[in-house]
Amino acid sequence: MEQNGYLTASDIDALIFDLDGVITQTRRVHKKAWKALFDGFLKSKGKDDSMTDRDYDDYVDGKPRYEGVRSFLKSRGVELPFGDTGDEPGYDTVCALGNKKNELFHDVIGEDGVDLYEPAVEKLKQWRAAGVKTAIVSSSKNCKFIIEQAVIDHLFDVRVDGMVSEERGLKGKPNPDIFLEAASELGARPERCIVFEDAISGVKAGQEGFFGLVVGVARFDNKDELLKHGADICIENFEAFDLFRSEEIAGYFQFTKPMVFSEDARVFELLSEKKPVFFLDYDGTLTPIVQRPEDAAISDEMRETLSELGRHFTVAVVTGRDKEDVMDFIRLDHLIYSGSHGYITSGPDGLFMEHEQSEEIIKKLDAVEEDLEKMLEGKAEGAQIDRKRYAIALHYRNAAEEDVPDVFEVVDRILEKYDSLKTGEGKMVVEIKPDIDWHKGKAVLWILEALGLDKKPDLLPVFIGDDVTDEDAFIAIKDIGIGILVENKGQDTAAAYSLKNVFQVRKFFEQLIRLYGE
Repeated sequence: MEQNGYLTASDIDALIFDLDGVITQTRRVHKKAWKALFDGFLKSKGKDDSMTDRDYDDYVDGKPRYEGVRSFLKSRGVELPFGDTGDEPGYDTVCALGNKKNELFHDVIGEDGVDLYEPAVEKLKQWRAAGVKTAIVSSSKNCKFIIEQAVIDHLFDVRVDGMVSEERGLKGKPNPDIFLEAASELGARPERCIVFEDAISGVKAGQEGFFGLVVGVARFDNKDELLKHGADICIENFEAFDLFRSEEIAGYFQFTKPMVFSEDARVFELLSEKKPVFFLDYDGTLTPIVQRPEDAAISDEMRETLSELGRHFTVAVVTGRDKEDVMDFIRLDHLIYSGSHGYITSGPDGLFMEHEQSEEIIKKLDAVEEDLEKMLEGKAEGAQIDRKRYAIALHYRNAAEEDVPDVFEVVDRILEKYDSLKTGEGKMVVEIKPDIDWHKGKAVLWILEALGLDKKPDLLPVFIGDDVTDEDAFIAIKDIGIGILVENKGQDTAAAYSLKNVFQVRKFFEQLIRLYGE
């Protein structure tokens, strides 16, 4: 890592590229061949139907050939025998259809040739010249044929494609097998690799393999879908993508603590020896950070996983949000909820605690909120006052950069006017809260003691959070448990381990559920 925080070639083990839609423009060729195949098939069955662009994206793109056939047929309620990979091209079996598609594909290549995304190829050459290893990964059995036809086969140290997958029994996307196989052949660690993918199934595979950075290549107006399904960042082309001059990209390789899913981490070994008790932040941990706090809804997948986690372990959500706010989002009655950085806590079997100075705190914050509204009037457009029961958060994520100093100036004036208040900072937010020796760490210790868990040496407290406000909890359990920081991009922390994002948090839970469910 350079002193200015940018990446160097030595920070990256490998760059792993999908072929179609990333390096070559054979996506157009594949789509043309698939459409000819399925339109002909549907016509032969007397159906007034055809394959659409959306069908291609949802059922075919990025998948192994025969799996793509089965997926499309299922969407039309059609069942065919699988057949044999040696079947003659035709319409009678899944394999026959797949083989006919391959025949059509070669015909189109013969007519049209292979078009390259030249800026991507130029960047690829530059990065190789800098000393970075590269791999080409594809579900297609035609990958070798295509890169040889395009005369770019010499730009890749490793090729893992449909042919290699069949030989080695590798599963296709969204399973991460082919990406992991490429990394293994290169002697690369996944968390130190970058994956470039244009398909939903591919970005899913990149996240499933716990790769350091998954770049969605949104050439077809599909940025939102790629981000939704696993891309860490998205680019529309390679012209403006500067691997060695981007602080955002460098952040994914600045983790100061071992990654939970890395080879040298001992997290699962520790958790097999002692049963965990979970304490979880909400924003940035159970749901991604969003522009507006009220939009931070937990996903159905995370809620389902969290519910199952709570059936195996004691789970408490310890958040800066109001307790009722986060309870409304999560809607799981068997969890413990501690809101406002631990000033109020409730849970099953009558568990309850509210700070003894609550009445005095609320009265003062009511007055502060009224003054803030007046002071911010006409200033820092986009800044948002988020009143909580025991704190007031000023979100400036949506404010213009030049207006952010106004937010902090207003906060300073408030602190001058009211005593017994202090500030706390998080991700694009500054909080005004009581200057009382109470925080998430003390709330965690109170919950452990209230449940009688502090006397059980076979239990291991685990706190997972993403913000500076979670450091108090990491410190509180440092000698008795494990702290895990989410999105740890270079900051100092008392946590022992790191997870890259909310997706990895859920995968961590799922693995522990399997571990204790066996």
